[in-house]
Amino acid sequence: MQQKTLKSFGKTTVWSPAPRSIVLSLALLFLPVLALAHPIEGVWVGTAMQTIGGDNEGTVQVTNPRILIYTKGFFSWTFENNDRVAVQGTATDRQIADALRGLNVAAGTYMLVGDQIKYIRHVTGNPNGQLPQNQPFFRTIRTLTATRLETSVTNDAGVTTILRYRRAE
Repeated sequence: MQQKTLKSFGKTTVWSPAPRSIVLSLALLFLPVLALAHPIEGVWVGTAMQTIGGDNEGTVQVTNPRILIYTKGFFSWTFENNDRVAVQGTATDRQIADALRGLNVAAGTYMLVGDQIKYIRHVTGNPNGQLPQNQPFFRTIRTLTATRLETSVTNDAGVTTILRYRRAE
């Protein structure tokens, strides 16, 4: 039985000290990018809303409460969209209706599909949001870090709304 021997052609320069340091440097540069894969789960507080296109183009700081909560597979949001006048004494039915009309509330399930959040709204303050033709509702994740979330949606008229949040936890 004849034994075969593999001949070495000398040292390969691929892993010589200089390329090794380059590979290590590149790895260290890309680690922060890989670390940006933060979980979306948590409590988020709205900080700003930006509109691109349309009549209301611009950025406004959010002064009314906007709370967005994600758990594993479930979400809930409550946005107060208008300034409420403080009621003195007992609120009338009209004052209560006006206050509720300004709320944007929804809860249900969600899935992350690439950079998209796919919402299925099971409960909403606006029953039209629950209709089959309005499901699912998608938002694009523009930024997700340990402390910041930014999502956007573009309507049929081409107007893009960007919502910015900070993590509350």
